[in-house]
This record gives sequence, C-alpha cells and structure tokens, in this order.
Amino acid sequence: MTEQRRRGGDKRSSLLIHRRRLFLIRRLIRGSATAEELINEANTTFTDVPEGIYPADASAALRRDIAALRVEYGCAIERDDDGVYTLKSPGSLALIDLPDHEIEAVAFLLDVYRESDLPIAAPIGTFLARIGALMPEDRQNRLNSLTASPKVERPYAPIEGVTEMMRALKGVLRKREVEFDYRSPHTPDGAALHHRVAPLEFVYREGHTYLDAFCLASDVPELVGQFVFYRLNRIVASSLRRLPQALRRDYRRPTYALRYRLAPAVARQRDVAKWFPETEIDYAADGSATVTAVTNDLWRAHQILMRYREHCRVIEPAPLIEMMRASIERMAALYLTDAVMQIHEDIR
Repeated sequence: MTEQRRRGGDKRSSLLIHRRRLFLIRRLIRGSATAEELINEANTTFTDVPEGIYPADASAALRRDIAALRVEYGCAIERDDDGVYTLKSPGSLALIDLPDHEIEAVAFLLDVYRESDLPIAAPIGTFLARIGALMPEDRQNRLNSLTASPKVERPYAPIEGVTEMMRALKGVLRKREVEFDYRSPHTPDGAALHHRVAPLEFVYREGHTYLDAFCLASDVPELVGQFVFYRLNRIVASSLRRLPQALRRDYRRPTYALRYRLAPAVARQRDVAKWFPETEIDYAADGSATVTAVTNDLWRAHQILMRYREHCRVIEPAPLIEMMRASIERMAALYLTDAVMQIHEDIR
C-alpha cells in the first residue's frame, strides 16, 4: 500500500511539473518576466492546486524547470543581469505550423503593417512577429523568403500625437462630453477654434485617424448639431478636457437612401465596386448602371463619388446633390481662373 501511494505521488508530481513547464513557455511567449513574476503567476493560474503548483523552494524549482526546457526541448531562454527571463526561441516546442497559404497571408500582413500609419500598427507587427517566432525553423525560413502579394498602395499622413490622443480619449467614448481646441479647416488661417462634443468612436480611413463626434457647441456655428469627423492630429492636445457631463442620449448618425447613376464608361464591364452598405446595382442595356445603397456619412459618400468625375450623377439624397454641385462649381472656378491667367500670360 505504501509503495502504491508513493508511485501515485510520483505520477502526480511529474504531471504538475509538466504543467508548470508548459505554463512557463506560454507565459514567456507573452513577454519577459522575473522569477518572482513567473512563480506568482503560475501559482495563481493553477487554482486546482490550492497549495501552489510551485513547492516551498520555488526559486530552485523554477531554475530546474528552465534548465529542463533548455535541455529537453532546446528552448532558448535567456536571463539578464536584472533576473529577467526572455524566450528567444521555443526550440522544438514550436507551437504553430501553418500551411503555405496561411504563411503567405502572414507575409502579406507583415508587409502591410511594417510601415503603416495605423495607430495600432506597431502592436500588430509585434503580434505577427510573435506568430512567426512560434513556427518551426523551416516554416520561419519560408516566411522570411516570401514577397508579399499583392502590394497595397495607400496614402501616408502625419501621425504625430495620434496615439496619445487616442489614449486620452479612449475612456470617454460614448460616456462623457469633452471639449478641445481644433485647428479648423473652416478658417482661412487654420486657427484653433473651440468645440464641445459627444465623442462616439475612432475611425481610420485613407491615412487619417478621426474622432467621430456629435458637435454640441462650436466657434463654427454651422457644425453645432451635426456629426463631425475631427482629425486627431489637429486637436490641440493641451486644450483637451474631459467634462463631467454624461452623454444625454445615444447619438446615432442618420441614415440616407443613396442613388446614383454610373455611365457606361465605368459600368459596362459589370464590375462596379460596392462602396456602401446594402448596395444593389441595376445594369442597363446601354452599359450604364443605377446604384442604390444607404449611407450614414454624406461627407464620405461625397468623397467616394467624386472619384468617378464626369461618369457619375447623384440622383438622391438632395443634400448630397448640393455637395456635389458646390464642389464642381468651385473646381470649375479654380480651373477657369487658371485658364484666364494663362490667357493673360500669353497676351504679355
């Protein structure tokens, strides 16, 4: 009976040690840690071991675990002068072995986010690199040998201060009002004007990160009562203040029915892009197309449809038609002015 209990105890001890060592790898994959942190987190994680998964002499047991991981699995675990352990390679405990097409996807994402101005691009890059580090060496070599395809072309914009502004605003989204000074495009000199808003969410599009907000008060009267996209890098950081007022209601952008006609020059191949939610496309015999959809952002719809230039005619809604007309008139005036100046130059 004594021998049976001893053998059962040995089996349980071996199992606990095995679980402990796998935990160490998982924890070090997440990031570096001191011996004390590793021991405390292990004891906290294994709630089914009330006395703690590490024995009384935890430091010595941890050293044995680290040594065993190095010898048995070839794990490259380094300890610096401050006693911080770092996993450099999981060795034969490589936990991720992706098929070729998924490795190609990782290569593509690494390329996309390597020089991206998206505020969370750096954490995404770190995550993807961590995925790569958990692959067997031959799969890592394949990943490193790949050229991302297709190439993604995108605009780049200044991002200075964007991450800090996101951090400052994150805790108040859809919760409390804020106020700030904003370097406004509505003034000739781009002076910073005051705004009080209900902050709703962050939106990243085409190189810029915006605060989508409902304007409650502003030095630009026509913005009051409107949903506005504020570019984060234009908010004066020192002016930002969280206000005690909770949002009085759930602000939701109004939805507009959208309808526009595309000329045969861009629609006859029947491969028109679906830019908006609930898009339906009716192709006509002459090669043109009538597109119906919905949008909650007329400014964005205006930007997109202007890309079609003379090949697009907006049918509804009326506010968008007026935005299109105003832009076309201003552009015509701009180029007409250039033409007149050229004529004067030729006369001279």
